Amino acid sequence: MEKFNGVIALDAMGGDYGPDVTVPAAIKAITELGIKVVLVGDENEINTELKKYPKEISEKMKIIPSEGIVMEGESPVNAYRNKPKASVFISAGLVKKGIAQGFVSMGSSGATLAAATILFGTIEGIERGSIGGPVIGYSPEMILLDLGSNVDTKPTQLVDFAAIGDQVSKLMFNKDNPKVALLSVGSEKGKGNMLIKDSYELLSKSSLNFVGNIEPEDLFEQKVDVVICDGFVGNILLKITEGLGKKISNEILEKTGNDELAKEIYNKTNIVSESYGGGPIFGIKGIGIIGHGASKVDTIVSAINTAKITIENNWVEKQIEAINKIRSETKE
Repeated sequence: MEKFNGVIALDAMGGDYGPDVTVPAAIKAITELGIKVVLVGDENEINTELKKYPKEISEKMKIIPSEGIVMEGESPVNAYRNKPKASVFISAGLVKKGIAQGFVSMGSSGATLAAATILFGTIEGIERGSIGGPVIGYSPEMILLDLGSNVDTKPTQLVDFAAIGDQVSKLMFNKDNPKVALLSVGSEKGKGNMLIKDSYELLSKSSLNFVGNIEPEDLFEQKVDVVICDGFVGNILLKITEGLGKKISNEILEKTGNDELAKEIYNKTNIVSESYGGGPIFGIKGIGIIGHGASKVDTIVSAINTAKITIENNWVEKQIEAINKIRSETKE
């Protein structure tokens, strides 16, 4: 593995807190991890935050100016057309130009995905990039994908997801031979809709450690390492898990006043992401890391480090190799 000595572009305006947390995160990544980071965003806002630091630190920071922010819920395609100089698009553009080797954003996931897909392009045979990662605190090392990028999928796409998920599990959690499963309404072979049934047949031909179907109730037990589903199902699962976690933790807080217990329950139903910060966008020919909008300093530092790790491990090349291999194994 070749040691990374390049640059990571950080969308300084992305997320709920913007430069208040992205600037300290960039400084921490530089001073403690030795990672070169450029900040992309509003120069005035970034400089206001940098003034809080000694000159010998603040002067190390390079700022790339941008104009505008893509808000959550805003159409990513329209945003790219109407706000081409928004911080997330400039960040991805730096990678496209070779100025940076990867970018990180805690902003709109749709805009981040669109930026990476449009500017980097997708791996051959993949229509658009996808998002996945650990989403349940009870199973902190279980990768779930797709989480909403591809809502109408074919069996061959789920097979591609399985190959990518296998690589993610190896990269993020050092799993030697990850257990891969399809999310379905029953664990037995033959359970599920035609998408799941056809995907099951294809995955059974692959060299992956495919263990069959898994039911939703088993997602909280870390029984497998990679769970595959289409983006429609994955996004519903993600949102209902998050919503239920909030509801239960709020009720515990109201009835017991135990704030620590409420937080613990919420973190168990949702992912505690500080250790890795964010996940790579899958299926694209470049490095883009998507983090949670509520991320604080240490989480963003971890996301920057995740970008570094994916680059050092030749993430794009490994995806291409894995996808080509599984396609040859499952070809009709």
